[in-house]
Amino acid sequence: MKIIIESPRNTKDLAAYLAKMNTETSYHIGYCGEAKDEIYDTLTSDFSDIDLANSFMVAYEKEEIIGAIGLDIDLEDRSAEVWGPFVSEAFKQTDLVNGLWEKVTAHTSSQVDQYNFFLNLENIYAKEFAVSLKGEAKGEHTVLIARKSESKKVIDEGVVDYNSAYAEGFAELHGQAFPSTYYSAQTILSRLSEQNQLFITTSDEQLTGYVYIEAEPQHGEGSIEYIAVSNQFHRQGIGKKLLTFALDRLFTYEEIEEVSLCVDNENEKAIRLYQSAGFKVKHELVHVKIDKKAVAL
Repeated sequence: MKIIIESPRNTKDLAAYLAKMNTETSYHIGYCGEAKDEIYDTLTSDFSDIDLANSFMVAYEKEEIIGAIGLDIDLEDRSAEVWGPFVSEAFKQTDLVNGLWEKVTAHTSSQVDQYNFFLNLENIYAKEFAVSLKGEAKGEHTVLIARKSESKKVIDEGVVDYNSAYAEGFAELHGQAFPSTYYSAQTILSRLSEQNQLFITTSDEQLTGYVYIEAEPQHGEGSIEYIAVSNQFHRQGIGKKLLTFALDRLFTYEEIEEVSLCVDNENEKAIRLYQSAGFKVKHELVHVKIDKKAVAL
């Protein structure tokens, strides 16, 4: 049977395929969601700095999707988050994955220096593929979830909405806590809205901590993207206060039953904090990075 690799013919069909694959731990990719409607919204409104026709390649056998790889490209820092590889079980032993990769990178190679894979530890197939491309493991991460039905008492005293008087302190703390991350302080501030909110704690007009959350009630999802406490204010219960406050705010949305967050496995202190607030482990992930310049050396 002839297999054709080309741009997505139908975005809804692609979203349905990705959702089906990504709910299985042996196929799971950290960047990609698990709900069809959420994935569709991302693909049509918030995926990559280049058009979907060039940033996603799909393998078809007749009309059926049997594989796909996407690159969520950030042109400013010349990096890409890899959605995939997704290859249906019957085609894992073929050369299909290489064909998908060659096709999608052919369109974007001149614009990307780094490729980042965020893979479930049980997704051996994708990890072996990334390593075959000279990718290197850069660390392991844990995805945790908290459920509304199990939420704990809120500690909200002293937690307030962010205001611009603390812009400098926020930028400094965010840069210290997350020196290499997907959202800079400026990006977070530019994203603030009714659903994307930033809360802070202060002492004597000094920023002591913050938490940034994003709500997607239309998909029944909420996430705690960032939380940090200034070094000199550790061990004062500020982190737990911010965390429980953030959960309470997200759970005010009737549609949101679960809240997720991701943390580096080496940050054992943070993991203990999250678990003390009711979070439980959902996925274990590994970050594999391909640096074209390093490989060329």
